[in-house]
Amino acid sequence: MRALIATGLIVAAATARAGDHRAEIDYYMHHYDGADVALSRFQCGEPGAMLTRADRSAWLICYGRFAANYQAALPVGRNIPAEVADAMNEAEMAAAQQLMNQVFVQIAQEARQQADLVLLAQGEWLSARSASGLLPDLPVQTHRLPDRP
Repeated sequence: MRALIATGLIVAAATARAGDHRAEIDYYMHHYDGADVALSRFQCGEPGAMLTRADRSAWLICYGRFAANYQAALPVGRNIPAEVADAMNEAEMAAAQQLMNQVFVQIAQEARQQADLVLLAQGEWLSARSASGLLPDLPVQTHRLPDRP
């Protein structure tokens, strides 16, 4: 009987904890847009507006800050607040990571395209392969978070 009561209390506590974060859990599972890691967050400017070498250099420095932030958010799901991640069950975390993985890949591709435009404007007619040596690499695939204890 005590085990049944204890199990009930544990389930009730987990349900209450998840209920407190239901809106955040829903956001990460269904509506995550990557605004916290996107290049636009850093306000580097439009690649086409980089008219001088100094403008382009400043843009590339800004891109470096973006790339560092992007890398720090990996593996996918790392930037979910701990209290929200703790309230998620395994299926919710998997769904959130799947959506976030898709968003991260899209962000990396868009950022690389913008960086390539800046490099082209700078007169560095480089292939995508040689350009990747000049800019911090962004992974095109991301990894699941290890299971939480």
